[in-house]
Parts: sequence; C-alpha cells; structure tokens
Amino acid sequence: MKKRVAIALSVITLMASGCVTKSTYEETLAELGKTKSSLSETKSSLSEAQRTISLQEEQINAQKIEISKNKEEIAKTKAELEELNANKAALEEEYKNTQELLNASQSKLEKMAQIEAETKKRNEIYARFVSQLQKMIDAGQLSVSIEKGRIVINLPDNVLFKTGHANVNAEGQKVLKEIANVLKEFKDRRFQVEGHTDNVPIKSAKYPSNWELSTARALNVVHLMVEEGMDPKNISAAGYGEFQPRADNERPEGRKLNRRIEIIMLPNLEILSNELPKVMNE
Repeated sequence: MKKRVAIALSVITLMASGCVTKSTYEETLAELGKTKSSLSETKSSLSEAQRTISLQEEQINAQKIEISKNKEEIAKTKAELEELNANKAALEEEYKNTQELLNASQSKLEKMAQIEAETKKRNEIYARFVSQLQKMIDAGQLSVSIEKGRIVINLPDNVLFKTGHANVNAEGQKVLKEIANVLKEFKDRRFQVEGHTDNVPIKSAKYPSNWELSTARALNVVHLMVEEGMDPKNISAAGYGEFQPRADNERPEGRKLNRRIEIIMLPNLEILSNELPKVMNE
C-alpha cells in the first residue's frame, strides 16, 4: 500500500517535470488505479470494522444492562433470603416458646391431677374417720373436720385430762385407744398431736407456762397412741400454749373451746408442700 502511494507521488513529480514516457505514464496510471481500488477496499473494510465495533459496543452495553439487572435481582433475592432466615428464626423461637408452654401446661396438669387425687384420697379418709368415730362424735367426745386442707380430730381437754394436769385419764385412754385403732390403718400417713390451752396462766412448779402444759399433754397422747400400735415414725407432738385460740378467751365458753387436743393428719408433703406452690406461681 505504501509502495503504491509512493508510485503515485512519483508520477505526479514526473508529470510536473515534463519527463514522462508513454509506457511509464500508462504503468503509473494502472498502478494508481490499483491504489484507488485498494483504498476503496480499505475504506470498506474500515467501515465494516467500525460497524463490527459499534455492534460489539451495543452488545457490551446490553450485557452491562443485563449484568446490572442481574445484580439487582441478586440483591433482591439476597434480601428476600435474609428476610426468610429472619422469619425462620422467629418461627423457631416461637415454636420453642410454644413447646415450653406446652410442657409447662402438661406438667401443671400432671401436678393438678396429683393434687386432685390427694384431695380425693383425703376426703375418703375423712369419710372413714367420721364413720368409724361416729359414736364418739355423737357423744360429744370429739369432732372431725377439714381445716386448711388438713383432717383435724378435735378433743376437748376435759375428755382427756383433769384441769392443770397432763396425765390422760381413764376415759381419755379409752377414747385415744379407739382413735389409734383407726389411725394406725393408714400406714402411709403422718399425724401430729397438738396441745392447746386457754390464756389463763398456770400456777404450777411442774409447768411454768401453758407451753409446757400443752406440750406435756401432746407428748402423753403420742406415747399412749404408740403403745396402741401406731408407728412412732408417723406421729409427732407439738405444744402451742394459748397462742392458737379457736375462740375469744374473754368468755368461759371461748376458753373451753381453746383447751383442747388436736390430732392432725398432715397432708402429703411431697405433693402439697412441694408441688402446689409451683402450680400457684405459674
């Protein structure tokens, strides 16, 4: 190509100098024609190359747009995935909490069933007490009641003791023997004998206060009932003096009610003492 351009320039130079032969002139013109044809082809190739470049640029731009769309789609999908993961975590936490509530409810139902069974059993025992001790109830020697969830056998002090004394009298021994024969059937139950007095101070060297008197009376009742066959592991004694009255000590009738021995059937501590507070706090 460079060579043909050089020939064309030479022809022009020769023509300018006036020293050109006919054959040289014709050859130069032929070469010039070839050069023009080559230039035309080159121009055509350049145009084609430009069109190819433009097409490629359009394709690149289209690819850039597609990539941008893909990036946006990826970002959108990533956001949706993060939201799904967050929802999944929330659902898992909700499921965990629901499962815990379900387990707690199941546990509560089981505990309530235990309490209900214990209450039913207590009521059955109460009915047996009343049935087997009915003669003494009718005679006014004792009463049977349910107080604060406990079965209470209440014996007035005059049935068991002389005033100011702790030794059980003959009538009281017969009464306690019959009671012991009933209570010793319940080998899985614990009982507590509680001594109570009125608020009249006792004047005795043996019993400095009503505490000592009430405790001595409760202990003597326990000893007698153990002699009658009650398991000593299932019975205990406590003295409360005048500090848990049933009635007003200002009146003789009230003081009479306060002077008493109570035999308490203790509740099942494994259920009522341990489980019931948990249920009530839930």
